[in-house]
Amino acid sequence: MARIVYADPEQLTGVLKDWHERLPPDPRMFLTLALAEGTAELVMKLGQAIHDSLELDERLVEIAAAVVTRAAGSTYLVERHFPHVRVLSAAEQGALLSGADEIESFDDRDQAVYRFARALVDSPRIDDATFADVQLELSDRELVELIQAHGYYSMLATLDGALRIGSGLED
Repeated sequence: MARIVYADPEQLTGVLKDWHERLPPDPRMFLTLALAEGTAELVMKLGQAIHDSLELDERLVEIAAAVVTRAAGSTYLVERHFPHVRVLSAAEQGALLSGADEIESFDDRDQAVYRFARALVDSPRIDDATFADVQLELSDRELVELIQAHGYYSMLATLDGALRIGSGLED
C-alpha cells in the first residue's frame, strides 16, 4: 500500500487533467507526481521527450531504465512500464531485471551502455575504463541523453521505493 494518498483525479485541472485523461488505467505514478503540481507537467514532458526526442536509440534508454528499476527494486516500473517495451526481447528484459553480468544477445554498444548504467547506479563518478568504453559507442550528445534518461528513471524508481507506489511492497 502506498504511504501517501494519491492526487484525486476528480480534482485535477488544466494540463494535469488532460495528461490524466490520456493515460492508461492505473496511473498511480502520475497521480503521485500530480501532488507536486508545480513540477508534474515538466516531469511528464521530460518522460515524453525521453521517448520521442532523443538521438539516443530507444533500446539504450530501456537498458538504462531496466538497470535503474532493478537497482531500486521498483515493482511499479516492472509492472507498468516493461510489459510495453518492444525494443528489448522478453529474455533481454528478464536478464536485465535479474542483474545478469552479460547478456548474450547484446552487441558491444548495448554491453557498454549496460556496464555504464550499472556503474552509474553505484556512483556518478564513473571509472575511466567504463567511461572510455561507452564513449567509443556513443556521441557526446547520446552520452548526455543516456545520463538524463538514467536520472529520469532513477527519480521514478525512487518515488516508487520511498512511497511504495508499486503493488506487492511490504511495509
